[in-house]
Amino acid sequence: MQRPSEQVPVTRLALAVIVVLYLAHALPLYFFNVAMPAILRSQGVDLRWIGMLSLLYVPWAFKFLWAPLVDRHYLHSLGRRRTWLWLTQAALVAAILVLALTGLEHGLLLFVLVSLWISTFAATQDIAIDGYTVESLASEDHRLGSMAQSIGVALGSMFGGAGVLWLYQVVGWQSALLTLAGLSALTMLAVVRVDDRLPTQAEAAKPGFIATFKRPEIRWALLLILVYRLVEAPAMAMLTPMLVDRQWSLTQIGLLMSVAGASVGLLAAVAAARLLQRQRAATLLLRAGWLRSLAYLAVAGLLLSGLADGSPLWLGTMVLVLLAIRYLAMTSLYALFMQLCSRQQAGTDFTVLVCFELLVFFVGGSLSGFLVKGLGYETYYLLLGALSVLSVLLCKPIVRSIQAGSGNH
Repeated sequence: MQRPSEQVPVTRLALAVIVVLYLAHALPLYFFNVAMPAILRSQGVDLRWIGMLSLLYVPWAFKFLWAPLVDRHYLHSLGRRRTWLWLTQAALVAAILVLALTGLEHGLLLFVLVSLWISTFAATQDIAIDGYTVESLASEDHRLGSMAQSIGVALGSMFGGAGVLWLYQVVGWQSALLTLAGLSALTMLAVVRVDDRLPTQAEAAKPGFIATFKRPEIRWALLLILVYRLVEAPAMAMLTPMLVDRQWSLTQIGLLMSVAGASVGLLAAVAAARLLQRQRAATLLLRAGWLRSLAYLAVAGLLLSGLADGSPLWLGTMVLVLLAIRYLAMTSLYALFMQLCSRQQAGTDFTVLVCFELLVFFVGGSLSGFLVKGLGYETYYLLLGALSVLSVLLCKPIVRSIQAGSGNH
């Protein structure tokens, strides 16, 4: 088994395994992110409650609490990462089956409990996937790892979001969720191909938060996440409700958000990986921020001018532009995370960064419904466009501090 210092260039098979692993955890994630908001809005559920759906992902924001346990404890017969990948994927498939057989008809409490179960195990699985990705790739291949991650997430959005949404409209809740469970089970085949490796003696120190937070570049990265992502979260959370309120059908929304959106996301992820060959991840992130600001203002302009109501083409195009920018930013941000992680505790370091990012994202998303209710979509996106400009300006000195703290990065 090769040690990190002996790593060879990544193979296509290794990248394919990473893609499928991220697809596995993205399937239930985008069922709740894309399909459920549209389903609930089509049933007349209030925007404020739909926005609160983001709080189901609280386990993602706090998974850093048990990330060191995932790094430390495993069955040697299975391997450091395979242990948790097998366990969590089996738990996810079981929970999706329960959700398929119960649904909303058996009461909100059962739905929330099963949803939290799914969220908790998907978050735990993500710790193992992130750790494996950072550990298995050489530093110069982190951009490819981030690209693979974005591709897996895009495919998860396509199948878990659009696919389930379309199936729900055609064959109903139970068949749609049973199909989702079947897809989740198939992704377990990738776990067999995981090139698991035990820590070397130099890596045997117990992972922990103290080592993570001692590093100044990590602390600056947390501030970057807060300033950059707090604006993006509410903008993305209200896209599907806005389309429903513009009389888009669930099928149209699914095709736009997850089929066309995921296709655009795949292209954006590949483009980002190529751009990262020539520029720093933080630089590309800031440039995506400027594009994001212009896109929010363009959406506001479409809504205020009435063009969004005249033809669905204008609004649909802008939604795809927003999704492309999001994948460009996500690939850049996660490549930066991988560069900042220590190989001695890759799962813990990466999880701390991602957890804080998700906490910011979910809090911002949970507030979105209240803001739209009070402001209307037009003023809402106009305000977000202005705030996005401010956030990019604030991020510039933070990026310089990260680069100074990371030194070699």
